[in-house]
Amino acid sequence: MKKFDQYLLAFEKTAAKILIVTMIIFIFTSGIARFLRHPMNWAVDMSTFMFAWACFFAVDVAWRNNRMMSVDLLVKRFPEKVQKVIRLINYSIIAAFLVYLIIWGIRLTYTTRFRTFAGIHNFSYSWVNVSVPVGAVLTLRTTIMKIIAEFKKSPDKLRSEEEK
Repeated sequence: MKKFDQYLLAFEKTAAKILIVTMIIFIFTSGIARFLRHPMNWAVDMSTFMFAWACFFAVDVAWRNNRMMSVDLLVKRFPEKVQKVIRLINYSIIAAFLVYLIIWGIRLTYTTRFRTFAGIHNFSYSWVNVSVPVGAVLTLRTTIMKIIAEFKKSPDKLRSEEEK
């Protein structure tokens, strides 16, 4: 399972990087083409597609590596057991929101299956919308892993990790 996690994380990192760089190239090229009076209308639509997927991959990578913004000025003053309870409550709220995103993301994907991009014919907008439930599933998986890890931690392990 650890090997799968490593491959999944590597895939998400690489995909997010490639999608962002490609998106930037498309937007820049589109701007130049528009200046030269040969607009590339499809470039903005493809950039939207790439941005959606890159965002959800990057969110999971950041969440997995504990790089999400957090304000813990007050929480750090509480005892370890209280901090653990607060973390578990936060993880539960995040998990509930992700389940909501999965359900409504699937519904949104289904309802937009016939909508196409203005600049790209025969390319369904559902390909953008499906990034919501897929990204939410990946992030929910990470959240569940964090909850499991929280239950496996003993107070001694928490202290030794803080000292590092």
